[in-house]
Amino acid sequence: MLPARPSEAAQPPLHRLVESLCRVQLFSDIHERACDLGLRLPLGRKRQARIAKIYRTRTLFIHVPKNAGTSVNALLYGESMRHETARYFHHVQPAFDGPDFVRFAIWRDPVERFLSAFDFARRGGGRAVRLHPAFAAIYRQFRSLDDALDHVEQARSIYEMDHVFRPQSWYIRDRQNRVMVDKLVPFHGLNALPTLIPALDGKSIPHLNHSFRTSIQPGARQIARIRTIYAQDEALRDHLLPI
Repeated sequence: MLPARPSEAAQPPLHRLVESLCRVQLFSDIHERACDLGLRLPLGRKRQARIAKIYRTRTLFIHVPKNAGTSVNALLYGESMRHETARYFHHVQPAFDGPDFVRFAIWRDPVERFLSAFDFARRGGGRAVRLHPAFAAIYRQFRSLDDALDHVEQARSIYEMDHVFRPQSWYIRDRQNRVMVDKLVPFHGLNALPTLIPALDGKSIPHLNHSFRTSIQPGARQIARIRTIYAQDEALRDHLLPI
């Protein structure tokens, strides 16, 4: 998920070549792939600037897509941050694991999140964020929830899905399946964030990346299918703050 780009053809040829070699659809995923492989890549100016903002706030927010992260990022850092995993931050800045930093993420019920992702995907994005053209062309063809579920089930790699369909657990667990944040806040507890996160003290949480919700209601079979596909996200309930 990226700010809108005019077309796939406008992308630099070198970017497309590197994406192909790394087997990713999004150029930004190259840093995640490097993390997977234990490789260190140089960080560009924008990445360094985002890391500097995390240092200044002493707060590492893992932005899980479709979980109100755009609004939280705006309050914390003054800009929309990318969907980087906790593993990525551990890889490039181990200091963020230290006791001086607050680490948190927001968790959403997998069914509610999937329905939001489905609407977002079919519309090519929301008000603040647009889908990458590589995925937008695919997702426009979805005619039902089952089409989207088939897409997730049939993906051979996490990188064959846009961020909105990737499991929440992928963003916050390490290779040993351990949760890498200190505070996992349920979506319904967003209003409690200012009392939980010192850097948000005295602030209220707006809703910046709103996307129109359809009236589609999943059937019992589809609900069961979503909860099965995202079973690791269901397991995160055990780690939620009691709000």
